[in-house]
Amino acid sequence: MKLIKNIQVYAPENLGVKDVLISDSKIEKIDDHITYPYSIETIDGTGCILTPGLIDRHVHITGGGGEAGFISRARPIEVNEILDAGITTVIGLLGTDGYTRNTKELFAKAKELTQKGVHTYILTGSYTYPTYTLTDSVEDDIVFIDSILGVKLALSDHRSSHITDDELVRLASQIRTASLIAGKQANLTLHMGDEKQGLTPVFHALERADIPVSLFQPTHCSRNPHLFKDALKFAEMGGTVDLTCEGDGKTLEFIKQFKDTSKVTISSDAQGSWSTYNEDGSIKEIGITPVSNLKKEFISLKNALGYEKALPFFTQNVAQVLGLKNTGVIKEGFDCDLVIWKDDEIKHIITKKD
Repeated sequence: MKLIKNIQVYAPENLGVKDVLISDSKIEKIDDHITYPYSIETIDGTGCILTPGLIDRHVHITGGGGEAGFISRARPIEVNEILDAGITTVIGLLGTDGYTRNTKELFAKAKELTQKGVHTYILTGSYTYPTYTLTDSVEDDIVFIDSILGVKLALSDHRSSHITDDELVRLASQIRTASLIAGKQANLTLHMGDEKQGLTPVFHALERADIPVSLFQPTHCSRNPHLFKDALKFAEMGGTVDLTCEGDGKTLEFIKQFKDTSKVTISSDAQGSWSTYNEDGSIKEIGITPVSNLKKEFISLKNALGYEKALPFFTQNVAQVLGLKNTGVIKEGFDCDLVIWKDDEIKHIITKKD
């Protein structure tokens, strides 16, 4: 058991200065003053802030990269890097390289991180279609593997499979049916590239089939003006929009343009590669994105908007659109995924392993 005393709680809403009792990896009680009859570990939270642990929905946990040859493969992420960024939940996925990386490796890495205290889920698939899976099918992956939350696919990108409208509808239908059977909010996470068609394939799919808009979840939506214009339209339809951050606070200018921000999320694309290309299509430069970008982006938005308005993009919104239960909010009965902040520094992280 653990007792946090006299700490300012943002859940994300401001609960004021509270005591928080933790028992069996759950938040047992939140109250003005909590006393316990036995000696337990006590943390003095005076002058500190308590928030939910951040959720990063886009992390290449086994390493991304590879676009400039084998030497450009990124290394797998380490648990301390995740926790040092204030992140207590990650969703792992594959990227461009679904050939030398695979879903078995992804699944195993997710288990490792979970055992080390970070809630870790994965997406089956990569950039390509047909989808690379852990079992024999997309449906079986979603139905039988608890940690699989959906499928990854690339659209409107020169590295994608340029899936047809019929194939996109078929894949979405498979995910929809499997999610109903599994009792999940399984989604199709769409890596969006720079090609001019943007989200047009998704709009076509929604016109042709009675598939919930919530199933399609595009990411990297602020990478160019025409894609962001499509993302605003998609949000008006009730869709989820994920923005990739660089840790410099620039997502704020995009967030301001949404009428409803409840389904806007922010992720890091950590351990994935960023790259620019020459006119002939060859690689000009390539680099690896650090997971610390998410923490930096949160701090930037917190300083601009305050805790209550900034936190949901990294916690509550993410949990809700992904169907993650008992996390993303500080609430009695929820998981003890918590971060204690002093100014902009992390003083303590509490996870299920503590």
